[in-house]
Amino acid sequence: MKLAFLIAALTVNLCWGTSDLTLPPKEKFFFGVSNAPSQVEDQLSDIWMDFGNAGHIPAFSNYPLPEDRIRFWTQPEIEIALARDLGTEVFRLGVDWQRIFPEKNQVNWQAMERYKYILRLIKQNGMKVMLTLFHHTEPRWTFTQGSWKNKKMVDDFRPFWTLVLTELGGDIDYLVTFNEGQIYIMMTQVAGIWPRVGKPFPLGLFNFGPFKGRFEKSLRNMARAHKEIYAWAKAKNKTYPIGIAHNVAYYFGKNGLSKFSAKISWNKLNNRFPDLLTGSMDYLGLNYYGIEVVKGLGVPIDKNYEYSDSGRGIYPDGLYKILKNFNTRYEKIPFIITENGIADDNDWFRPLYITEHLAAISKAMSEGVKVLGYIHWTLTDNFEWGDGYCPKFGFVAVDRDSPNFARLPRPSFDFYKKVIETRLITNEQRQNLIIAFKAKIGQPRPMCRLDDGKTPLKEPRFVPVKDIDWTFKL
Repeated sequence: MKLAFLIAALTVNLCWGTSDLTLPPKEKFFFGVSNAPSQVEDQLSDIWMDFGNAGHIPAFSNYPLPEDRIRFWTQPEIEIALARDLGTEVFRLGVDWQRIFPEKNQVNWQAMERYKYILRLIKQNGMKVMLTLFHHTEPRWTFTQGSWKNKKMVDDFRPFWTLVLTELGGDIDYLVTFNEGQIYIMMTQVAGIWPRVGKPFPLGLFNFGPFKGRFEKSLRNMARAHKEIYAWAKAKNKTYPIGIAHNVAYYFGKNGLSKFSAKISWNKLNNRFPDLLTGSMDYLGLNYYGIEVVKGLGVPIDKNYEYSDSGRGIYPDGLYKILKNFNTRYEKIPFIITENGIADDNDWFRPLYITEHLAAISKAMSEGVKVLGYIHWTLTDNFEWGDGYCPKFGFVAVDRDSPNFARLPRPSFDFYKKVIETRLITNEQRQNLIIAFKAKIGQPRPMCRLDDGKTPLKEPRFVPVKDIDWTFKL
C-alpha cells in the first residue's frame, strides 16, 4: 500500500511539477453556480413533464414526486441560502417562458412578481444575477407550431423577452439569451429524443450534417432573436453584458467516417451558432463537460477514457484547447465558463474534476485568453432532461423521500467554498486529490447510460473506476 501511494505521488509531481494554482481576485474572476427553471421549479406544467409522464424519460416516475423537481419556485429560499453559504458570487438562473405566457397573449403577472422576488432575494444575499431567457424549453403553444424551425417563433419570443427585460432588468447583472441553442434543436428537431411533436424522425440526419433542413433554419431563427435582443438592449442603454451559454465538446474521431463525423460536429455544434452571432455578443459563455469520442455516427463510451455518471468523457485538456481555438476564432472576445460540472453521485471525481478544469482555464488565461468567471453545474441534484433524476450533478444531494426534500451537502461543497474564499489550490492539495482518487480505481460507481453513450437508464448500473489518468496535461 505504501508503495502504491509513493507511485501515485511521483505521478502527480511528473504531471504537475510544484506550482500552486492561484486564481484571480473576485474583482477580475468570479465563481458561481447555475440552474434552469424546468430542472428546479415546481408547480410548472410544461413540455418536459408531458414528456416524462408519457413514459419517455426512464428515470422519472420511479422517483418520488418527479413533477416537484426541487421546489425552487415555492421554496427558493433554501437554494439561495445554500448558494450564499457556499460563497457564490454569481447565481445563474432562468425565467420560464410558459410560466409568464401560458397562452400567446396572456401574461401571468403573479409569476412575474414571483420572479422579481427570487431575483431580489439573490441580490439581498450578496450575489449577482445571471439571467437566462431560453433554457431547453418553450410554451406548448409554440412547441406544437413547429418551435424554432417556424420563422414566426422570433415574433412569438419578442413579447416574452421584452417584458422580462423591462420588468426584471434592474436586477440583471449578466444576460444569457440562449442556453445551448444548437443542442436543443439537435435533440428535438433532428434526433427526436427530447420533447417532440409526433414520432421520432427516422431521417433526422438529413436535417443536420452537410444539409440545412430543420437544424439550420432553427439556428438562424434563434440568431435573429438574439440579435434583436442585443440591439434592443443597447438602444435602451442597458449596462448588463449580453451573450449566450454555448455548449462545446472536444469532438474526436479516430479514423475514416468517425473523423468526418467529428469534423461536422465541430462545425455544426461548436462553431455555427457563435459564428452567426459575431459582433452581437459582449461575452461568449461556454458550457463544457468533456470529450465526445465519435465512432461512425454515434458517441459510444470508449474504453480509453473515463466517464461521468451521465456518460460524458472527462477531458480537461479539451477545455484549454477550445478556449485557445475560440480566442483566435472570435477575435479575443471575453469568455465565461457558464457551465462545467460532473455527474458524480459518490463525489469521488468532483473535487479533482474542478481542480483540473480550473488549471486548464488558468493556463489559457496565462496565455492571453480573457476568462471572466467560472460557473459550476450545479448547486443541487435536480431533474436532468432526458436523463431524469438518475445523474447527480450537485454539490448538494436531495433526499427525495423526506417531506421537505432534505438537502445533504457533499464534501465537494466545502472544497468549492474554500476555493472561492482563497482563490488558491496548492500543489499539495492537488497531489492529495489525485492520490485519493487513485485509491478508488477498480471500485464500482454508478453509470446512468448504456455503453452506446445515449440510452438513459431508469436506475444506474455499476461499472469500475478506470485506471486512466485524465488530469490536465498541457
